[in-house]
Amino acid sequence: MHISLRQTVDRINSQRADQLLSEELDLELNRAMQRFINQRYGKNNVYQEGFEESQKRIDELRTLLVEYEDGVTFKEILKPDSIFVDQFQLPANYMYLVNQRSKIFVDNCRTIYYNLIANQDINYFTFTFDDFMVNGNEFVNSIRMQDTDINTTPTISPTVWTASTDLTTSGYSPSAYPQYINEVRADLLNNPQPGFEIYWESYGPLSIPNNFIVIVDIDGTGGFFNWDASNGNVTPLVSVDTLNNPVASVSPRFEDRSNNLVRVPDGNFTEDTVLNKFSQQDDIFRLLDDPFNSTTHTSPLTTIRGGFIDIYTNAIFITSSIKITYLRKPQPINLSLGYNCELPDHTHEEVIAMAASSILEESSDPRYKTQMGEAMNRE
Repeated sequence: MHISLRQTVDRINSQRADQLLSEELDLELNRAMQRFINQRYGKNNVYQEGFEESQKRIDELRTLLVEYEDGVTFKEILKPDSIFVDQFQLPANYMYLVNQRSKIFVDNCRTIYYNLIANQDINYFTFTFDDFMVNGNEFVNSIRMQDTDINTTPTISPTVWTASTDLTTSGYSPSAYPQYINEVRADLLNNPQPGFEIYWESYGPLSIPNNFIVIVDIDGTGGFFNWDASNGNVTPLVSVDTLNNPVASVSPRFEDRSNNLVRVPDGNFTEDTVLNKFSQQDDIFRLLDDPFNSTTHTSPLTTIRGGFIDIYTNAIFITSSIKITYLRKPQPINLSLGYNCELPDHTHEEVIAMAASSILEESSDPRYKTQMGEAMNRE
């Protein structure tokens, strides 16, 4: 994309093309990618078509379409014994909502009673590529946990990740940096060991750019680790080279959610999945007061507020979780880190054309309108 963008600008203004740094090209491509997404999701485009209104629009953003489900936490009682509000935290990489549905508890339209209990903690640690390098230009061969300081004789415990056979047979052992950066990242995400889940940059409410996020199943790893520092230092993470020697160590982080309460039904109940009904903030209270349009167990009302979805329930049902389909934020294009455009390949020329138009506009080039016309023709 860098080469193609330079060629496009060079064809129109060779002097401007020679002045562009790689970081500037990254910036313009990322701006163009975001404009492309905004236009395709909304109707600010030549064909006045929004997302999923045609097969072309579906295909253009399909790589960013994901599903996510998580439990809700109790927010407030809006009306005593009548209207309750729970909240669902949007994932860190959330950009546009496509649809939403809820899992609910109900007891044949009878009042359902509940207890408030503390939410479950997230046990996790993070690391970057830079944390685990051998001699500054090679990746380690595996990542494990230990229960003592790296400078002492460590007791190595569960393995978080070991390079897969597919990776080692492709010339890893260990891989050169940054040549295999994309392959290693994919291997880490796809091959966590039992008791661990590995994510890149975001997991639920967590958003940590340029970091791997490792979610730990305390029970699945023997309950061995001290995540919340209640028994001294937090258990460190250690990387191991091909000779089984410790290379580097980082400290896990602990996400304390004990202040978040959840409503757990008490007594008999059945579980169901229903579609939510979205409401604007300025309409929600009018709808809740309207007996024909208020929230129901067949169509719960929701609103979006900051990084949360608020879901409104009445006395006969409780929401346990919400599942959303949404468009996520794309990974920024970065040549030096090897991060390519995450949109489908067939959209890249349109993104490049939009970036070229932006560069020419910023330089007040009189041929800007001509380039804009070419970009519209590509759509």
